[in-house]
Order: sequence, then structure tokens, then C-alpha cells
Amino acid sequence: MKKTFYIVNLGCSKNQVDGETVLALMEQKGWKYTDLEHADVVIINTCGFINDAKEESINTILNCKSSYPDKIVIAAGCLAQRYGKELSDEMSEADGFVGNRDLYAIPDAVEKIVKGKTRLVSPKLPSQDCFVERSTLFTFPRSTYIKIAEGCNNNCTYCAIPLIRGQLRSIPADIIMKEIKSFVKKGFFEINLVSQDLASWGTDIGQDLIYLLRRICRLKGDFRIRLLYMHPDKFNPSILPLFKKDSRLIPYFDIPFQHASEPILKAMGRKGNNEKYLKLIASIRKALPESVIRSTIMLGFPGEKDSDFQCLMEFLEEAQLDWCGFFTYSREEGTKAFGFKDKVPIATAGLRKEQAQDLQNRITEKRLESYTGREIEVLVEEVIAEEEIALGRGYMNAPEVDGAVILHSGRAMSGSIKPGDVVRAKVIKRNNIDLEAVDVGLS
Repeated sequence: MKKTFYIVNLGCSKNQVDGETVLALMEQKGWKYTDLEHADVVIINTCGFINDAKEESINTILNCKSSYPDKIVIAAGCLAQRYGKELSDEMSEADGFVGNRDLYAIPDAVEKIVKGKTRLVSPKLPSQDCFVERSTLFTFPRSTYIKIAEGCNNNCTYCAIPLIRGQLRSIPADIIMKEIKSFVKKGFFEINLVSQDLASWGTDIGQDLIYLLRRICRLKGDFRIRLLYMHPDKFNPSILPLFKKDSRLIPYFDIPFQHASEPILKAMGRKGNNEKYLKLIASIRKALPESVIRSTIMLGFPGEKDSDFQCLMEFLEEAQLDWCGFFTYSREEGTKAFGFKDKVPIATAGLRKEQAQDLQNRITEKRLESYTGREIEVLVEEVIAEEEIALGRGYMNAPEVDGAVILHSGRAMSGSIKPGDVVRAKVIKRNNIDLEAVDVGLS
């Protein structure tokens, strides 16, 4: 055993930060990170949030062991945390399982599994959070995620996150600031703050998001901060003036409304309704006219009637969200909604999802038209020299989930534009859910 390893990362951006952290911790213990073909150990950082994610995780484990029977395959992450005992008993294809409650315990757990001392390690919560410098990232150049909290106290009736990640545990501001400073010093341009609910950060330690953002704004440097995922019932409009004062705070708000019908939201354990959420959107756009609002919507929650769906469609029409993702309800063991009656047929939920997505696609395309003729900053992610174009993102595009900016540039052929560059560009047209722009120079 040469102590080489590879990580297959599945799931959300929070899981990605975990994967990068595990990678750094493994290297500190003398392990060498390599590609899949040459690794002795493959760690699959699984997702276990909804059925589709669980199926993807299980299939990835099975395919990996089938393709590489001589490698040691270890399942980590959310699926291993939630179902470790059951999987260890029933899934012989994997050599071991380790939960994600304490990332710092994973290297030792991997050693035990490799040596055949155990098949299952379920770490407890760490006694304290520590800063671990992540040297290898799974993102595009000059863009990163920073996790500012773990777990969630919102206890939505459909959500398994508290079962997997536990209750809210805010990472101390000093640790967050140390990590941000580290990335700024390295020249990172885009820093995406993530957690299960950014809006709740600090409520367990006597602080709030405004305090954290003010500290970030005191930093010097050319960087951008994007906030991803803020529960609408916890959203504090008092953060909006900070965005007006410091242009490094990207006016992009990821607010998962999940629905608009008050009876459905109440059954979900939420306090909002159509009117409240529309007022929140209006207040953001009044304070920050160039703001971008993304959301997620769940279709087919138990008890969802045609009238509830119609309420949602009216909400989407009036809200004019810039981006929105849709998914159907996944019945999760251990959640309060697991026992709810009045289940919505799968076909009905799927049809509603398609109809809502079709409406939102038209809205998104209309919203994107407004950028035509404007100059924007584009963070380049990929250069296609032979076509004289580069692919990147503007402030209106969050990593991985939104459309892109197709940048036309003669400099792409010469190699004077590279991934990680920030380019000034003029938008010339919309292309489906992407924008096309022409290069007007390095920013």
C-alpha cells in the first residue's frame, strides 16, 4: 500500500467543501492525492439528501468497485452518516463506511478500514472547529466555497439535513475570516459563502450575519462575496444596505421559497405565504435594482391540491425570479412528513414540475434580455482557443447552477486570456439561458 488516494465528490457545494477538507487532512497524514487510475484508496463523498441523490451515491459505489475491484473503496459523506450501519451490513461491495460528523476523524478512520480493523466508523461531533487550509479545490480557478455553518435548526418537515448534519453549529467568525483572508491572499476573486441556511449564522453564538458581513467588508482586496442559500423566513433585510455600500458583495440572493401556498408551507414547517414572499422580493429589488434572485421549489408535497399548484404558478408569474430550480417531493425516513397522508401521485408531481419549469424558463429568458447592451465582469472558467471564445460567469451566474456567459474574444486564440481571468465584456444577446458577450479588455 503506497497510501495514494482519490476522492469522488457527489452532492452539493457544502459536500464539496467537505471533500476538499478531507483531501487536505489526508495529505497532512502522509497520504498522496492522485488520479483515479493510480489511487490505492477511493473515497466516495456521498450525498443522502433525497432519493435521486441516494441512488446516484449507491450506483457510484457499485460502479467504482466493479471497475476497480483491487482498489479499496470507502463511502464517506451524508449517505454513510445516515445509513452507515445498514450499508455496512448489507453492501459488501464497499470496503468501509465513515460518517461526516467529524471530518478530522476521517484520515484515522480510513487507516483502520484499510488495515481491516473495521468496516464502519461513525465519528461524533468535534469538540471545536479548526481552520484547515484547502490547497486542492474541485472548483474552477479563482473561485471557491467557504462553509460558515454546519447543520440546521429550521426543522422543515420534509428535510433530512438535521438527521445527517445535526443542529445548527455556526463556525466562529475568526475562523471564517482566517479562511477568507487566506484565499484573498492567494488571489481568489469569487468567494461563495455556503451553509444549510446562511441567514441563521451566528444565532447560536450570539451574533448575526450582519456582524460577519461587516467584518468581511473591512478586508482590503479585489474579491467578490456571494451568499448562497438563505431561508426566506429568516432573511434579514438589514443586510441590504451593506450591498449598496460595498460593491464586492454580489447582489445575488439564493432564497429557497419551496412553495407559495400557505397551507403547503405550513405543512412544510414554514411561516411564509405568497404575499410575504412577494413583499420580500420587492424589498430586495427596491433596495438593489440590479439584484438577482434564485430559488428552489418543491412540487408534489403531501396534500398539494390543484389550487395550491395554481397559487404557486401565480407566484412565479408575479415574482419574476431570475433563476429557479424545481424538484419533486422525496419521502425521507425519520422526517415528520414521512407519515403525512394525502400523497400526490408521482405522475402528477412530475407534470406539475414540468409546467412550473416551462413557465420559469420563459421568465428567466425574459430577465436575461435586460442585460443586452450592458458591460459586465466575466470570470473566465474555460477557453476554447480554436473557436475564439471563452466560457465564464457574470455576477448573475452562481457556480454550477445557472447559465453561463459565452465570451467572444480574439485573445482566446493567442492565449492571452486564461481560466481565472476577470474580463470586461459587453453583452450582445441572449442565447437560451446563456448570455453572449464580446471582450472589451481585462478588468
